[in-house]
Amino acid sequence: MRYLIPILFLLSSCSPLKTSFHDGGHQWELTIHEVQTNLDDLRHDLSCFRAEIQILEGRIRSSETTFSSLKQQDFEKHKIKIDQMAELSQALEKKWALFEKKQKEEMEKWVGYTGKTSSVLTQFNERIEELEKEIISQNRKLEALVKLKGNIEVLAQSLQNQPMKSYKVRSGDSLEKIAKMHKIDVSRLKQANHLNSDLIVVGQELTIPE
Repeated sequence: MRYLIPILFLLSSCSPLKTSFHDGGHQWELTIHEVQTNLDDLRHDLSCFRAEIQILEGRIRSSETTFSSLKQQDFEKHKIKIDQMAELSQALEKKWALFEKKQKEEMEKWVGYTGKTSSVLTQFNERIEELEKEIISQNRKLEALVKLKGNIEVLAQSLQNQPMKSYKVRSGDSLEKIAKMHKIDVSRLKQANHLNSDLIVVGQELTIPE
């Protein structure tokens, strides 16, 4: 903008001059000199401007180079990380496949064990049922024995309460003869005297229940 003022002044000076020819020539030279000076300034400024543009272009290229280098480095870093993640993913997939295989094998084993266990449990249950039945049978027998024991105790008590008399065995006596003599059973005579056989001896004292 500052260079336009002298140019406008130059153009305005093209109007008819009222001064002398000598003064006009001198004025013209001054104007031309001033224009040349302004042109030199313009050339200098243009040269400086070009230099600044070149410097900026150099900085831009340097920035682009730096950015490209950083971008390449960042890309390489990300690529390394991506490769590492891919390797890790493959390793995890292999481990998972092995785990599934082992899990399947374990399940098959457990299925086999379960079948065997079910068979064994079935046998145990059958055996337990048999034992329960046997226990019930034994309990019934025990109840019968307890009842029989009670009857025997009652019979023994009644025998003890009955009046007793004694008999001395003589020559030619036998249990059967003595029992008929006293009108009792031989078994009762033996029970009263705690005899396990029919053997008796002369002079032996026998208790005769009434």
